[in-house]
Amino acid sequence: MKESREIPDEIVQPAQSEAVPALLEFVCSHAWQAGFSDERIEDIRLAVDEAIGNIIRFACCDGTAEIRISCSVNDSGALTINVVDTGIPFNMLVATSFPETRDFAEPGQPLSTRLMKKAIKNIEYRRDADRNILILVVSRGLGNRQ
Repeated sequence: MKESREIPDEIVQPAQSEAVPALLEFVCSHAWQAGFSDERIEDIRLAVDEAIGNIIRFACCDGTAEIRISCSVNDSGALTINVVDTGIPFNMLVATSFPETRDFAEPGQPLSTRLMKKAIKNIEYRRDADRNILILVVSRGLGNRQ
Protein backbone atom coordinates (compact mmCIF):
# COMPACT_ATOMS: atom_id res chain seq x y z
CA MET A 1 0.00 0.00 0.00
CA LYS A 2 3.01 2.31 0.27
CA GLU A 3 3.43 3.08 -3.41
CA SER A 4 1.78 6.24 -4.68
CA ARG A 5 -1.05 5.42 -7.04
CA GLU A 6 -4.24 7.04 -8.21
CA ILE A 7 -7.25 5.70 -6.35
CA PRO A 8 -10.88 6.50 -7.10
CA ASP A 9 -12.82 8.84 -4.81
CA GLU A 10 -15.68 6.37 -4.45
CA ILE A 11 -16.42 2.66 -4.34
CA VAL A 12 -19.79 0.90 -4.59
CA GLN A 13 -20.25 -2.72 -3.54
CA PRO A 14 -23.16 -5.00 -2.67
CA ALA A 15 -24.00 -4.93 1.06
CA GLN A 16 -22.62 -8.41 1.58
CA SER A 17 -19.78 -9.76 3.68
CA GLU A 18 -17.80 -10.73 0.57
CA ALA A 19 -17.46 -7.02 -0.30
CA VAL A 20 -15.91 -6.02 3.04
CA PRO A 21 -12.22 -6.55 2.06
CA ALA A 22 -12.54 -4.32 -1.04
CA LEU A 23 -14.32 -1.60 0.97
CA LEU A 24 -11.68 -1.67 3.70
CA GLU A 25 -8.79 -1.62 1.21
CA PHE A 26 -10.37 1.43 -0.42
CA VAL A 27 -10.59 3.33 2.89
CA CYS A 28 -7.11 2.26 4.04
CA SER A 29 -5.60 3.37 0.72
CA HIS A 30 -7.13 6.82 1.16
CA ALA A 31 -5.88 7.00 4.76
CA TRP A 32 -2.36 6.07 3.61
CA GLN A 33 -2.48 8.64 0.83
CA ALA A 34 -3.65 11.25 3.37
CA GLY A 35 -0.52 10.59 5.44
CA PHE A 36 -1.86 8.65 8.41
CA SER A 37 0.48 6.25 10.21
CA ASP A 38 0.11 2.48 9.92
CA GLU A 39 -1.17 2.37 13.51
CA ARG A 40 -3.80 5.03 12.86
CA ILE A 41 -4.80 3.33 9.59
CA GLU A 42 -5.42 0.13 11.57
CA ASP A 43 -7.68 2.10 13.96
CA ILE A 44 -9.56 3.51 10.97
CA ARG A 45 -9.83 0.04 9.42
CA LEU A 46 -11.27 -1.44 12.62
CA ALA A 47 -13.82 1.38 12.94
CA VAL A 48 -14.95 1.15 9.32
CA ASP A 49 -15.03 -2.66 9.49
CA GLU A 50 -17.37 -2.46 12.48
CA ALA A 51 -19.56 0.13 10.75
CA ILE A 52 -19.83 -1.98 7.59
CA GLY A 53 -20.54 -5.10 9.64
CA ASN A 54 -23.37 -3.33 11.46
CA ILE A 55 -24.77 -2.04 8.17
CA ILE A 56 -24.76 -5.50 6.60
CA ARG A 57 -26.19 -7.15 9.70
CA PHE A 58 -28.92 -4.67 10.63
CA ALA A 59 -29.71 -2.27 7.77
CA CYS A 60 -29.10 -4.40 4.70
CA CYS A 61 -29.85 -7.89 5.93
CA ASP A 62 -31.85 -8.91 2.84
CA GLY A 63 -28.73 -8.83 0.64
CA THR A 64 -30.20 -6.54 -2.04
CA ALA A 65 -28.78 -3.21 -0.84
CA GLU A 66 -25.47 -1.58 -1.69
CA ILE A 67 -22.78 0.29 0.22
CA ARG A 68 -21.14 3.35 -1.30
CA ILE A 69 -18.02 4.79 0.34
CA SER A 70 -16.34 8.02 -0.63
CA CYS A 71 -13.25 9.59 0.89
CA SER A 72 -11.91 13.13 0.78
CA VAL A 73 -9.29 15.19 2.58
CA ASN A 74 -10.09 18.74 3.65
CA ASP A 75 -7.72 21.73 3.86
CA SER A 76 -6.68 20.88 7.42
CA GLY A 77 -5.78 17.33 6.36
CA ALA A 78 -8.74 15.58 8.00
CA LEU A 79 -9.99 12.50 6.18
CA THR A 80 -13.76 12.38 5.69
CA ILE A 81 -15.22 8.93 5.06
CA ASN A 82 -18.84 8.86 3.87
CA VAL A 83 -20.51 5.46 4.17
CA VAL A 84 -23.90 5.39 2.45
CA ASP A 85 -26.20 2.39 2.30
CA THR A 86 -29.58 1.75 0.72
CA GLY A 87 -30.89 -0.38 3.58
CA ILE A 88 -33.67 0.22 6.08
CA PRO A 89 -33.38 3.25 8.42
CA PHE A 90 -30.68 2.40 10.96
CA ASN A 91 -28.74 4.79 13.20
CA MET A 92 -25.99 2.66 14.71
CA LEU A 93 -24.86 5.58 16.88
CA VAL A 94 -28.01 5.19 19.00
CA ALA A 95 -27.99 1.82 20.74
CA THR A 96 -31.80 1.72 20.99
CA SER A 97 -32.02 1.45 17.21
CA PHE A 98 -30.45 -2.01 17.28
CA PRO A 99 -32.98 -4.79 16.81
CA GLU A 100 -33.44 -6.72 20.00
CA THR A 101 -31.09 -9.62 19.62
CA ARG A 102 -29.06 -11.59 22.12
CA ASP A 103 -26.23 -12.41 19.73
CA PHE A 104 -25.23 -8.80 18.97
CA ALA A 105 -22.62 -8.52 21.73
CA GLU A 106 -21.13 -10.99 24.15
CA PRO A 107 -22.07 -10.38 27.80
CA GLY A 108 -19.67 -7.93 29.40
CA GLN A 109 -18.35 -6.61 26.08
CA PRO A 110 -19.07 -3.07 24.88
CA LEU A 111 -21.36 -2.53 21.92
CA SER A 112 -19.37 -2.47 18.72
CA THR A 113 -20.17 1.20 18.17
CA ARG A 114 -18.22 2.08 21.31
CA LEU A 115 -15.10 0.67 19.72
CA MET A 116 -15.86 2.62 16.55
CA LYS A 117 -16.41 5.82 18.54
CA LYS A 118 -13.14 5.27 20.43
CA ALA A 119 -11.17 4.99 17.18
CA ILE A 120 -12.87 7.94 15.43
CA LYS A 121 -14.16 10.77 17.60
CA ASN A 122 -16.20 12.66 14.99
CA ILE A 123 -19.02 10.46 13.66
CA GLU A 124 -22.39 11.63 12.39
CA TYR A 125 -25.50 9.84 11.09
CA ARG A 126 -28.19 11.15 8.73
CA ARG A 127 -31.08 9.61 6.85
CA ASP A 128 -31.66 11.18 3.46
CA ALA A 129 -33.66 10.01 0.42
CA ASP A 130 -33.99 6.38 1.54
CA ARG A 131 -30.31 6.16 2.43
CA ASN A 132 -28.39 5.85 5.68
CA ILE A 133 -25.39 8.17 5.70
CA LEU A 134 -22.58 7.67 8.20
CA ILE A 135 -19.88 10.35 8.15
CA LEU A 136 -16.58 9.64 9.88
CA VAL A 137 -14.06 12.47 10.14
CA VAL A 138 -10.51 11.49 11.09
CA SER A 139 -8.56 14.56 12.18
CA ARG A 140 -4.87 15.12 11.67
CA GLY A 141 -2.93 14.57 14.83
CA LEU A 142 -0.37 12.30 16.39
CA GLY A 143 -1.22 9.40 14.10
CA ASN A 144 0.24 10.89 10.91
CA ARG A 145 3.39 10.11 8.94
CA GLN A 146 5.66 13.05 8.33
